[in-house]
Amino acid sequence: MMYTAEQVMEQALTDSQSVRVDGDGYEAIISSGCKASRDNISGQIVFKCTSRGGEWYSKLTENEIEVLLDNGWRIGVDVLSLSNISTKLDRVEELIKREMNERRNPKHIQHLKRTRENLMVKYNFFKSKLNRNEIKNSKHQG
Repeated sequence: MMYTAEQVMEQALTDSQSVRVDGDGYEAIISSGCKASRDNISGQIVFKCTSRGGEWYSKLTENEIEVLLDNGWRIGVDVLSLSNISTKLDRVEELIKREMNERRNPKHIQHLKRTRENLMVKYNFFKSKLNRNEIKNSKHQG
């Protein structure tokens, strides 16, 4: 099902797993590093993410927005989170390989391995959450 940005925003505002972070002149909501905000005057809706820019939100790409519009807020946020964690896992794997081949600093290698383990826990959490939603959705459709 395809949603409009307005529908996704309304889903976000009613989602129990999301947190309202309204500001001066806008209403906004965040969940798992994704943020949806709507300007009170223009009604413009913007979707952002913290995964790429650290502490700062950056606008989602067209493909990422399409994920939200295709899946809705809750599942879309989970799919984006899974994708972002997967990217981080790839980066950590590359760092581990480089460290093992170049510097061979045991403390740094252990730190990277702990980071990988933490990312795997998050990855498995979102993966199982999505699987539960798929099962739930297939029961409603069948």
